[in-house]
Amino acid sequence: MIQRAIKSGAKNQDSAIYYSKKAYDLAKKEKDTFLIGSTGYYYSFFLISIDKIEEAQLLLRFNFDNQDKLNSVLKGNTYYNQAAIFDISEQFDKALEYYFYSLDFYKTANNKKGLAKSYLQIGVIYEKLDKLKLADYFFDASLEVSGNTNKKHEVDSTGRGMPSSEKTDESLKMLKELEKGENDKLKSIVLYNLGQSLMGEKRYSEAIGYFKRSIEIKKRLNFLINIDKTYFLLGQCYYNINNAENAILNLNKAKKENKKRTQLAEIEYFLSKSYESKQDYKKALLYSNNYKFISDSIAEFKQNERIAEITAKFESQKQANKIIKLQQENQKNELEIYKQENLRWRWSLVALVTSIIAAWLGRRFLKSQERVKEIELEKEHIAMKVEEIAVILNNKTKVYLKELKYIKSDGNYLEFVTDKKRIIDRNKIKDILEELPPNFVKVHRSYIINKNYVSSISRSNVILQPDIHIPLSRTFKSNLT
Repeated sequence: MIQRAIKSGAKNQDSAIYYSKKAYDLAKKEKDTFLIGSTGYYYSFFLISIDKIEEAQLLLRFNFDNQDKLNSVLKGNTYYNQAAIFDISEQFDKALEYYFYSLDFYKTANNKKGLAKSYLQIGVIYEKLDKLKLADYFFDASLEVSGNTNKKHEVDSTGRGMPSSEKTDESLKMLKELEKGENDKLKSIVLYNLGQSLMGEKRYSEAIGYFKRSIEIKKRLNFLINIDKTYFLLGQCYYNINNAENAILNLNKAKKENKKRTQLAEIEYFLSKSYESKQDYKKALLYSNNYKFISDSIAEFKQNERIAEITAKFESQKQANKIIKLQQENQKNELEIYKQENLRWRWSLVALVTSIIAAWLGRRFLKSQERVKEIELEKEHIAMKVEEIAVILNNKTKVYLKELKYIKSDGNYLEFVTDKKRIIDRNKIKDILEELPPNFVKVHRSYIINKNYVSSISRSNVILQPDIHIPLSRTFKSNLT
């Protein structure tokens, strides 16, 4: 079944999925951990190629949980697929970490094919991060292990370090060889690479034809990796030949397929430029503002996740210490007053001898003693109170709840809105709702609001101060009562 899946993968992804799933189901019936892990790897590989990431992740989780029963090659394959998932979501630090793990396992097994593909993908990531010397090192390592200079065509990348004209010639030669065979999957990749190299030569009209053919084959195969970028590059080509209508059409297709924040910013930029060329300045301004907003968000959160986490913890601690220090100063003053009053009552008790006055002073003394103890207890609980006023997002940003007006859901991302800023975080609306206090309620399947900012309610909207209109669904209207 696996051999059938691999053979089908070059022509039809649906068939590859069918056979790899059938193999996986048979392995589960056998209750053999190694067989389940092995077939699960192949099944996850084909699921990733059609963008079914969550299903693939579940299969890989089984392998991670049973590593002691897998051989080195299968461990390497498992870490490679997990790295690919992180790579697709632009979590490059984690992708590199897992590709390096895969290298270790492939080295143990002396698996040259695994080493070649891991070296190659590490090089691709370093190239994306503009670390070109590192990228060259890993590209060279991949070629040295594989002994195949055409290996770069196995990913959608034209191979940096070669002039565009040479890239075009190499891709045309390879395409000519592929036209005779049936490896449509590799053909779609070479067509994409050919379009890229033609763009490098500013031969945009020719590039359009190759990008279209690549998309046509990928859709037929249900091979969806980089199809969003293909539409994006196609839109750029049309923009460069002053065909704004087709540029906008393909850029919107790219936007619909897109799952990468950095590419989304570029799409919004070229949409703005395309509408500007049509003299539709209203829409041009809209997309220009979208581009600026997304770019600012990326700049704010593009830091390495571990550095961001440390920074967030430091800032939280610094703010907490500042608040505690201020409150401690106030308490110190109040405590001093009570201590002085306490001392006065002590002397008064000694000086006054009458039982009535002594009883009265005694009560006051006890009250002042109790207040001293209360203040000491309050000091111990200040740090706990500090944490109650904010929520830490998945991207490690801290959002103060008293400033948060509403949260908007957009696919796998949430937008947190205050008067001062908007923050984008990869999260789910139902998960974040569980972390919020009762004054945050869901009023629409895509919106959570802070009831403290509600100024009025209409049949279909909630109006937040000063004049923010949020859609109100009948399903969630009772949350406002």
